[in-house]
Amino acid sequence: GALMGLNRREVHRLLTEGYFAVNKPKNWTSVQALEEIKKVLRKDIPTHFQPPVLKLGHGGTLDHTATGVLAVGVGWGCKLLPIFLHGDKKYIAAGRFGIATNTYNETGKITEEMKYDHITEEMFENTLQKYTGKIYQTPPKYSALKYQGRRIGDWTREGMDIEMKPRPVTCYSLKSRKFSLPHFEIEVACGGGFYVRSLVHDIGQALSSCAHVTTLHRTKHGPFMEEDMLEHSQWN
Repeated sequence: GALMGLNRREVHRLLTEGYFAVNKPKNWTSVQALEEIKKVLRKDIPTHFQPPVLKLGHGGTLDHTATGVLAVGVGWGCKLLPIFLHGDKKYIAAGRFGIATNTYNETGKITEEMKYDHITEEMFENTLQKYTGKIYQTPPKYSALKYQGRRIGDWTREGMDIEMKPRPVTCYSLKSRKFSLPHFEIEVACGGGFYVRSLVHDIGQALSSCAHVTTLHRTKHGPFMEEDMLEHSQWN
């Protein structure tokens, strides 16, 4: 019979090969979002509809303070995600000049403070052009990248200093949305493996200052757009 507007076949498909996008809440890790969705699926769907193992995965980690499109797979849907995501993403990021942090975002400890009043909007926009196309980028030491099977961010928090090497990434487009010193906002379209936090950090250095991300929101991942996201209140 009908269940949450779905019939048994549709429920089975959701639990075995489902994929969809959610808006990851601020201050949740991507894994926490998956755990919450799993709880909802376990609670809302009768036991006899459910497979013995309910496997969930996501298509790409979002920083825990970031919000926006998080692609989620259920069951075989986890294997389907890489097929159509292709790593292409869009973000809107706000940043602040004059302060650098160890995490490259607002959660970190301040590591440096520098002048920024010499930066003009023209200088800012000219610098953005230098980071468009194929570039080399050094990932943050506080990241989900793995080293010896563990996240580098976890190693860093425990005091290990792991050398981060530059690697090739692609920035398809980079636009200024707002500029009002010391604050700015950019829109970024990029390929896989790209760190907006590193981009903002590098822009600060290129302008003879420093900078960090204050807010980060993903607006697109593969075919999923903002209008496709399920808000937290819709997780049922």
